Amino acid sequence: MKALPVIGWLLAWCLLSMPAQAQEVQHSSILEIGAAYAHEAGSWQKQDITWRPEWLVRFHSGARLMLRGQARLDVQDELSPGQPRQPFRARYTRKRLPNDHLELELREFYLNHYLADAFVSLGKQQVVWGQADGLRVLDVVNPLSYREFILPDIEHHRIPLWSALVEFPVHEWTAQMVWIPDATVTESTLSGAAYSLFPDPPGDSRLMVDRPDSLTTSDFGARFSTFERGWDLSLNYLYHTIDDPLIRFDPSEQRVLADYNRSHLLGGSASKPFGNVTLRSEVGLESEKRFLTPDTGAIVDTAVGSYVIGLDFSGWRDWFISAQFFQTYRFSNDTPDRSSQEQATLLVRRNALNDALTMEALCLYDLNNRDSLIQLHAEYAVATRVVLNAGADLFFGESTGTFGQFHDESRLEAGLTLSF
Repeated sequence: MKALPVIGWLLAWCLLSMPAQAQEVQHSSILEIGAAYAHEAGSWQKQDITWRPEWLVRFHSGARLMLRGQARLDVQDELSPGQPRQPFRARYTRKRLPNDHLELELREFYLNHYLADAFVSLGKQQVVWGQADGLRVLDVVNPLSYREFILPDIEHHRIPLWSALVEFPVHEWTAQMVWIPDATVTESTLSGAAYSLFPDPPGDSRLMVDRPDSLTTSDFGARFSTFERGWDLSLNYLYHTIDDPLIRFDPSEQRVLADYNRSHLLGGSASKPFGNVTLRSEVGLESEKRFLTPDTGAIVDTAVGSYVIGLDFSGWRDWFISAQFFQTYRFSNDTPDRSSQEQATLLVRRNALNDALTMEALCLYDLNNRDSLIQLHAEYAVATRVVLNAGADLFFGESTGTFGQFHDESRLEAGLTLSF
């Protein structure tokens, strides 16, 4: 059985069980017009118009129905060329692609309601865990879309999934239970795209994606959170499919195979303000992750631990500074390459002109590969509903690095956002 027949029927049953008359219907939309020019390659990377409509329906019972859509028209068609088969998405989570330049997507469609002390949310939605910004340790419930690598805000490149969530109090704690029968995994653009993470397949070989896709392989998890003596604490558990695949070439069948394994994630987070400084931290342990040994081609299964420590400073007027250190460690001597990987981030943000102007600089640095990504961004609110923006996404380092591989895709961008 697939995700939508189960979640969809539950959602339909809940809607039919409510009084037919809605108390209130609210609509809002965001229209974004943007362009990005890859100056190293000497070509336009995108010229697009994105419409994000939103409808909120409030019922007399107190229930709320949220629907968010997205329509994007990209004249250049460089970020996800053509009409890809979307092999990483489950059937009912895929976009609609009428032609090479237009894509339509139901981003979110969920119903939430209080049943006694329990908060229930059912439908296509995002579930956000953890304290880290950008670097994911616990925030792995929803996969990501790498259409533009990690450049957009995570809210826009996180893929909402068909899922059920319930929250309820347990003494001084809040318990959250989540069930996800949606088999969608992280969406990497294929060969030929600007930010392709897949190697070019040799010869006439084809890509085969082998991932669990049934109710018996659903993801499920639990999160317990509390506030104790100024500390915001959580304990997390998730049994899930690792979203990043093991990629290997099968010469006998001339195919590139991307397959996935199941794992138990156990971890927690903690944060607390100390005056003008806020300490954030989270740690996670995956019971199993698979790697391919380059020399022998052997597959190694190993536990992987990761953590992130962050400091946020807001002691200067109109300034915000945040720094993070992130490390992952493989608990096996047989794993390829190095056993640990480290990254660091630095974010500096300033508001000016009575908060009408926001300027931001973000640097991500990979300590192992010694490559980096620098994002510069500025927004100016011309009016309440009109915002101009401009920026640059700059990649540095060798072509074998996490960021350096996209050196030629460094870009300048500008855009306009209208809210109505």
